[in-house]
Amino acid sequence: MSANPHANGGKLRKPLDLPDFRDYAIAIDAPGTKQISPTENLGKFLRDVMRRNMSNFRVFSPDENASNRLQDIYEASLKTWLAEIKPEDTDGTDIAPDGRVMEMLSEHHLEGWIEGYLLTGRHGIFNTYEAFAHIIDSMYNQYAKWLEKSKLELNWRVPISSLNLLISSLVWRQDHNGFTHEDPGFLDVVSNKSAEITRIYLPRMRIACSA
Repeated sequence: MSANPHANGGKLRKPLDLPDFRDYAIAIDAPGTKQISPTENLGKFLRDVMRRNMSNFRVFSPDENASNRLQDIYEASLKTWLAEIKPEDTDGTDIAPDGRVMEMLSEHHLEGWIEGYLLTGRHGIFNTYEAFAHIIDSMYNQYAKWLEKSKLELNWRVPISSLNLLISSLVWRQDHNGFTHEDPGFLDVVSNKSAEITRIYLPRMRIACSA
């Protein structure tokens, strides 16, 4: 297996063609004069990232892209759907056989998808609610080990792409979902990694990013 080029995805990886993030900045004339969704603005950026990288970038989410305000990505590509498309599906389901947005209500399945995608040389981002990120705790830890081995220990193993996680719907702002959406602590899972393996960014909404 180690001789198979597909098993050494770092050799196949190509840098993403990224737009200038400064083009998505929001002009603020005075404090407290605008109300902007940070993730909605991120959705516009990810839409354009996808448009520039239609063969090596995907977005993964357990049915939460729109509720996380990332719906602009559907302007670049719809959700993957290989089953029958019925007339009623034309009203807001955003599905297509050639869609590149991977959406399924199964966090561990999606984590497996994105890991396979990254390990074979591509790039992606996975967004999910904070309460449900714990479903992939052990899978995340395993991927961190692969990052460590490929970056620091094995010269023949070319470094692989980062596993980028957008953790949203914070425990402290659960106004209506109650106990089902209250489970903080995913940052405890990732914060014990070295800075060479994990980066954690904390804007208004939490982002955990392995790099």
